[in-house]
Amino acid sequence: MKKVIYIPLDERPCNRLFPMMMAESQHTIEIVSPPIKLLSQKKKAADVEGLWDYVFRQIDTSEALIMPLEMMGYGGLLPSRLHHRDNQQRKILIERIKRLKIMAPNLKIYMSALIMRTPQYNSADEEPDYYEEYGYSLFRKAYLSDKKKRVGLSVNEDEERNSIEIPEVYQKDYEERRQYNRETLLAILELVESQVIDFMVIPQDDSSEYGYTAIDQQQIYEKIRELRLQTKVMMYPGADESGATLLGRCFNELMGQCPKIYPYFSGINGPAIIPKYEDRPMYESLQSHIYAAGCQEAESVKEADFILAINCPGKTMEEAPMQGEKDISYTSHRHLLSFAYHIRQWLDMNKPVALADCAFINGGEVELVTLLDDLEILDRLISYKGWNTYCNTLGTSIAQGIFAYHQPEIHSITHHLIYHLLDDLFYQAIIRPQITATLKDRDLSYFDLKTQGALISKEIERQMHRYYQHFIKHSFKNVKIIELKAYSPWNRMFEVGLELKIEVQ
Repeated sequence: MKKVIYIPLDERPCNRLFPMMMAESQHTIEIVSPPIKLLSQKKKAADVEGLWDYVFRQIDTSEALIMPLEMMGYGGLLPSRLHHRDNQQRKILIERIKRLKIMAPNLKIYMSALIMRTPQYNSADEEPDYYEEYGYSLFRKAYLSDKKKRVGLSVNEDEERNSIEIPEVYQKDYEERRQYNRETLLAILELVESQVIDFMVIPQDDSSEYGYTAIDQQQIYEKIRELRLQTKVMMYPGADESGATLLGRCFNELMGQCPKIYPYFSGINGPAIIPKYEDRPMYESLQSHIYAAGCQEAESVKEADFILAINCPGKTMEEAPMQGEKDISYTSHRHLLSFAYHIRQWLDMNKPVALADCAFINGGEVELVTLLDDLEILDRLISYKGWNTYCNTLGTSIAQGIFAYHQPEIHSITHHLIYHLLDDLFYQAIIRPQITATLKDRDLSYFDLKTQGALISKEIERQMHRYYQHFIKHSFKNVKIIELKAYSPWNRMFEVGLELKIEVQ
């Protein structure tokens, strides 16, 4: 059995557990990952020295290493936005990566490195403290300044840009950290050129057409082009799916395979729609994710190893909690029944189908899931995902398809389906907004559950059981949920962790 070292981007389930769960669909590789005590704890940096010691102790017996720059270079995703590192620390990082290849020349190294995000709102939950008051101003001023330089501004936009006031100390702190991160990423690219790193992805979290992220993106891509690394470095929207994407690619290369994926959108406009919080059409991101995962696009259903069924909006993407009164274009520019019938047809042809439920942002679509349940095909999928952004769902759907399309472990597939129905559909689209609406009366906030996190988690568990029994009528008839425990990884409402045990009778 081939051994792969997997280092997560942070300690949340989407980064730490989802890729491990996917790999359980096969028994051909062994995944080892550091104990959670070494990882970051939200804004508290990981034990970076301990992590490097762990990696160096594992490489002699491993075929591959998957590691994010954020965890190994800064101590985690949020610490990468808060650090005050210097050039000497960058030098140590680069030398450590080089030493990996010296000590284990045959080790395949897969790396991810984010372009630091620029949220478009005021919140210090994941950013420096001053982002609570000046977050939107930092984003907007950089957005308008970049737009002015590239295409020009209207009179009103220029007046707005000139009116934005940000304390110099905050802007300087923010821009110096961005510069350090960007220069570190550029140095990492030289390690790809020298074949120390075998493959790299550069996801963009909360990307926008103009502003800090776009400026960084342009400089980084110029370096990629200069070093002729287009086949070894891929840059696209995303973040929390990157570990799964690299694990999927690693598995493909270890197995000597390149799966063919046939993508099918639920609406004709889907490929051209630009999703919320992303900067390019759905189809452009799709191509990036397919090739980043070590796959290729199939030209027909017949030649495909598996189908990637992408549920898309009709014209514009809305938030999942709004689907009770969704825009008419979800019906007029999309034929959901036809989409479901196509899925059933492919399943009847014994073609594996992975469903990426991306019609809404931050949660799945209830109508689609109930339709698939009525057709009695929901439990025949090899994957269901509908979480967070389009590219989060897209990347993990492709990765799960890679592990599950050929002779999968059925118990693992079923566990994975139910887990994501509970999380992506019932929690994110229904339960989360319902509980969030009650937080103010409890003196709680969306980003701080204070001492009531355990109590909220118990409520989430009850609601999950309730909605599962209410909506799932015809699928998973031989499956029993024997344990379901919810927890809040960062003591907030945005994500939930689940301890789920099922019994397949």
